[in-house]
Amino acid sequence: MTKAAHASPPDLIRRVCDRASFARLRREGVRVRSDVMWCSVVADSSVSPPQVAFAIGRAVGPAVTRNQLRRRLRAILGAMDVPDGLYLFGGQPSMSELTFAELETRAAALLDAAQHSRAYL
Repeated sequence: MTKAAHASPPDLIRRVCDRASFARLRREGVRVRSDVMWCSVVADSSVSPPQVAFAIGRAVGPAVTRNQLRRRLRAILGAMDVPDGLYLFGGQPSMSELTFAELETRAAALLDAAQHSRAYL
């Protein structure tokens, strides 16, 4: 088999990796909430594909729980049509009690609220 046959599909969502992007989220970001979750958004068509970061602190639970939440959110966002831009997702400690379906519903609500906020006006 050729190398191309083993290639993985391109990432539809990337991670926020540089300090400047985090500074921009802090400075220009619009924060939206949905129950126990929140999201800071910087709508920017030049950031394509969208870049996502997670702020899940120790209060949420042990490392296994926090990493599981990150993996779930990454899978949920990867399956959604996320507009171009920078995103920082976080939440309260009770976020760890949500099921996959509940996380999916809340993430969709956050993205919808972000699109209707001043971030996209």
